[in-house]
Amino acid sequence: MSDNAASSGVVRRLPPVLRQRNFRLFFTGQSLSIVGDAIVPVALAFAVLEHGGDPSDLGLVLGAGILPSVLLVLMGGVVADRVQRRRLMMVCDVARVVSQGLQGMLLLTGHTNLAAIIVLQLVWGSASAFFRPGSTGFIAEAVEPARLQQANGLVGLSENIAYMIGPVISGILVATAGPGAALLVDAGTFAASAVALSLVRAPGRRQVPAGAGTSLLADLVAGWHEFRSRSWLWSMVLWAASFHLLALPAMLVLGPAVAQQHLGGSTAWATIATGSGVGAVVGGIVALRYRPRYLLRATFAPLGLYGLALVALAVPLSTPVIAAAAILGGIGAAMFNVYLFTAIQQQVPLHAVSRVAAYDWLGSIAMLPVGQAMIGPAASATSTRTMLTVAGLWMLISPAVLFLVRSARNLQAVQATDDASAATTPEAEPFSLLNAGGGAEPPEPRPGTGRDPGRGRGRRR
Repeated sequence: MSDNAASSGVVRRLPPVLRQRNFRLFFTGQSLSIVGDAIVPVALAFAVLEHGGDPSDLGLVLGAGILPSVLLVLMGGVVADRVQRRRLMMVCDVARVVSQGLQGMLLLTGHTNLAAIIVLQLVWGSASAFFRPGSTGFIAEAVEPARLQQANGLVGLSENIAYMIGPVISGILVATAGPGAALLVDAGTFAASAVALSLVRAPGRRQVPAGAGTSLLADLVAGWHEFRSRSWLWSMVLWAASFHLLALPAMLVLGPAVAQQHLGGSTAWATIATGSGVGAVVGGIVALRYRPRYLLRATFAPLGLYGLALVALAVPLSTPVIAAAAILGGIGAAMFNVYLFTAIQQQVPLHAVSRVAAYDWLGSIAMLPVGQAMIGPAASATSTRTMLTVAGLWMLISPAVLFLVRSARNLQAVQATDDASAATTPEAEPFSLLNAGGGAEPPEPRPGTGRDPGRGRGRRR
């Protein structure tokens, strides 16, 4: 068998979306860079502590990586909708190669200090703020609508696996070669991502850049109108904000305290955290395989399962029972992420998808540091058990609340009309359904309708 025939055979055995060259390149680079990101927290912790820092210094370093993501993500969405997303992502990758590479070299040569680490983390966080909305839009460009769920499922699954194995890899690197080496590995993963993106061809669904003759502020306002015009979207973002304000901080901040006081300490908490990670991987697999007719409705009940672990901690029940509940909670959270990203990419016009994704991210994730700061004082004013119970009960009843939002309940997914033909599309034509019929670009969905005027089918995420 020739090398070309063997290569074609391998491609045919891949999941359909990975047979599309552009997405396969993006996914390969992204998977590597996510592993690199998962290495960083452990490496930075030891880098700071080994150079005379204390936990407060470590908090400043980690915060420096998060703060730009919160402050700049909306601008990142505007820029990603105005320029070629692939090139923007490559610039972001190169910036992160420089920031992480410099940190690694400074650590290895012993010339680092806290200020340098903070500045370079600010660079890393700023690049991430532009890369994140750019990548959401890029996936929408590179993948046909009916394959978006599979694409996001693969990305989510690789991320969940990365954050399970990343700390282990980091621990080995730190122990054998030092924190600087771990950061250089992270820089290498961003270089690999940049190379993969450089090989991407022109997308099948070409971006129509926003902003011609308009200001950045006008584009930001237009993106806000796209966001708020979809009640299914802002209602889900409000729910996600409550999750990051109450439920997740209760788990991350109060959970270890319960484990320390009642369950035997760090070993118990590691078991519970591992359960959550396992659940996230299982949820990613479910989201990859299960293609519901109603995208968001499929996540309602699984989301509520997150409350089981919180209530079990409030009691508290035994460590194995809490860990089992954490597995169920991880499944629901992973499914929600995949289906919501797919809904955004299928329902929002391509020229605005990065801005809308930025509003989604800011409206939900930005609540996490607020919740982490508030949950401790709230538990002191009431009790740890009370706050865990309140958070758990909210999660358990929230599926019923979400079900009341008709636009979210009835949002339909785009279904492929011919999976078999999509599966056998030659590699030279990676965007099978979009390239059929002479390669003409399909029209973008009309804003607010979520329908493709050329096909008349409900979009799916």
